[in-house]
Amino acid sequence: MDEVKEALQHAAIEIAEVMRVGDLNSNFGKKKGTQNDSGDHQETVDVIADEAMEKWLMRCSAVRGFASEERDDVIMKAGNEGFLVTYDPLDGSQNIAVNITTGMIFAVFKEARGLPRNGRDIVAAGYAIFGAATSFVFATKAEGVCLYTLNHKTSRFERTKTDHKIPTKGKVYACNEGLVSSWCVPRSVAWAGAMRGRSVRWMACMASDAHRILMNGGGFLLPADAKNSNGKLRLVYEAYPMAFIFETAGGTGTLENLTPLLDMPFPHQVQKLHMKVPVFLAGPAESEVYSKL
Repeated sequence: MDEVKEALQHAAIEIAEVMRVGDLNSNFGKKKGTQNDSGDHQETVDVIADEAMEKWLMRCSAVRGFASEERDDVIMKAGNEGFLVTYDPLDGSQNIAVNITTGMIFAVFKEARGLPRNGRDIVAAGYAIFGAATSFVFATKAEGVCLYTLNHKTSRFERTKTDHKIPTKGKVYACNEGLVSSWCVPRSVAWAGAMRGRSVRWMACMASDAHRILMNGGGFLLPADAKNSNGKLRLVYEAYPMAFIFETAGGTGTLENLTPLLDMPFPHQVQKLHMKVPVFLAGPAESEVYSKL
């Protein structure tokens, strides 16, 4: 597992350097002119980030295959042994044009032949945040949720926190409440109403929005709405990893009907690999409120 973590950290460092250069790179923030298989318009830097992930995962002998939000199928390497890694190489890329936080999200599935059964086959998950500092979060059942910060002088991540637990109750919540009139599920509407009186924070980047909740407590909600009746976040590349991290930290990750995200079957059909779901992530107090509505 250490080899996989190091490969992911190397990829994060390479992507972070691209983000640091910003507009000094003539291609930074430009549309590539195509849509990925998740239906999103690709930025040129999306492709650069995906290529960085591919390079380091291909070099990692402990990885047997990987699946990216930017690709249409699972890429399998020669041999039947090793971990399967799924990832969103650049989360929140719509923030690039205004120089706001972006991230990278990933999950590592246990060594086995074939594709995973569900999210319970995840053995590690994490994300990177490209902001004022470059952070790297890595969660396993054995060591819990560990936080790292990139030391740009040495180009290495240094551990800054071990076995983090989400606070029982937070002071903020994260959702795009401006769209509440189009939400499909009354429970989510009622939960947002119950949270009013707290501060709401929304960056439109799952990695950074969920990170704030993970560190400070509260709840994150991106529900189904009239335009996106199945939800907006990809099960394999975004929902699975964050649910694993939140559960490991003592929180929850569910659908709007309270089904644990990690219990959702892994989509084995190529056309469903990019399936989207509604997502609720929270600490104990906010989860209890949501479950009783």
